[in-house]
Amino acid sequence: MKQMRLVSALYQEDGPFMTIPVFNAFETVDNPDELKEGDVLVVWGGGDISPTLYNKAVGMAYASEAPSRRDLLEWRLMQQAKAMNIPIIGVCRGGQMITALQGGHLIQHVNNHSGGGHNINILKDNKELRVNSIHHQMMVPPANGEYEIIAVASPSLSDVYSDVDDSGNIEHVTMDFEPEFIYYPSIRGFAVQWHPEGMSNNHPTNVWLNSFIQEKLV
Repeated sequence: MKQMRLVSALYQEDGPFMTIPVFNAFETVDNPDELKEGDVLVVWGGGDISPTLYNKAVGMAYASEAPSRRDLLEWRLMQQAKAMNIPIIGVCRGGQMITALQGGHLIQHVNNHSGGGHNINILKDNKELRVNSIHHQMMVPPANGEYEIIAVASPSLSDVYSDVDDSGNIEHVTMDFEPEFIYYPSIRGFAVQWHPEGMSNNHPTNVWLNSFIQEKLV
């Protein structure tokens, strides 16, 4: 089995991912020039990204119009990873940023996802798993992009989906499902909405997630 280095953007946190057999090293980087062939980049959670990264005005996002220093640093790391064909694991904010990188956008506010936990449905297997939930925004993949919805909230939880129209006005839209995990095969991008690092390494959801990631990496 080939061996790879897990590279964390900014944080000395490897979550459950270092239990994946393909990883034999872990480092934290903040410079795109430090990325190298054989790496896998992981981008962790945090505050809202600037909506300008997905070509929207600020509506109900807790972010400024101008990208923050962290936005810019992680965006550069992800752009470099994409250019070098380095896979990216995005957790919560990181998954939302992958979606923006691939031309999608975010619903800037949803409710009932900011505490506790809920079930997700793994669509391919019709399998139910439990996840934690600490977010108020939702990934919307690009209409004409290449992606696969791997898991959705089961059942959908929010009754508010606040988007921003082309004029910068807040509009309330409908969602047929609530993405919890989107895979972008052209960049091997894993956009995970929940927080695997907040669950034990042997939690059934982490065991399943690690197996999915390994299958795509080897």
